[in-house]
Amino acid sequence: MILAFSTSCAYASVAAIDRINGVLWSGTEEAPQGAGGACLRMLDRLKAETGLGLQDAEIFASDIGPGSFTGVRVGVTLAKTFGFMYHKLVAGATSFDLISVESTVVLPSKKGEFFVRRPGSAPVRTVELPEEPFTGFGPGIETQVWPSAARFREILDRLEPVPAMVFAPAYLIEPSISIPKIPFPKLAEPGSARTHG
Repeated sequence: MILAFSTSCAYASVAAIDRINGVLWSGTEEAPQGAGGACLRMLDRLKAETGLGLQDAEIFASDIGPGSFTGVRVGVTLAKTFGFMYHKLVAGATSFDLISVESTVVLPSKKGEFFVRRPGSAPVRTVELPEEPFTGFGPGIETQVWPSAARFREILDRLEPVPAMVFAPAYLIEPSISIPKIPFPKLAEPGSARTHG
């Protein structure tokens, strides 16, 4: 069984997937600022409804972005942690593939910008929505389609499992974080005397 997470957007999802029988269980919760708790609740539901638990997973998988900086890290951290705990490999898929492998996919980037991934091409960042039919989510998109852990089923043959230690998010741009306007004060070297004046 592959136990998969997607936490890169406002909807967190968990899926248990079998290579032969497909999706055994999946759940989704709206959790714009609580993806970790949502995933743990869904794991409880998975156990209650199917009897399957973390110990049954052969691989832990997660959405590696792009998406919410913190959200992506939640899913990656869950997969890494469970991989370490159970000595299993970990695998990732992009948010694009967890929306659609075969279609042009649009995701929001920074304000007024989008990521556009056409099948077989690298994603580009643009201010224009594509002219061709596309799927995805973001401002101005009429029908929103979110990444889903259950769509790992469509890409099982393409997964490249790795040790948990090296598993990481895939950032397309630098995270939007604030730089302090006033630099932090320099700390004295260990063992040196500090002067006051």
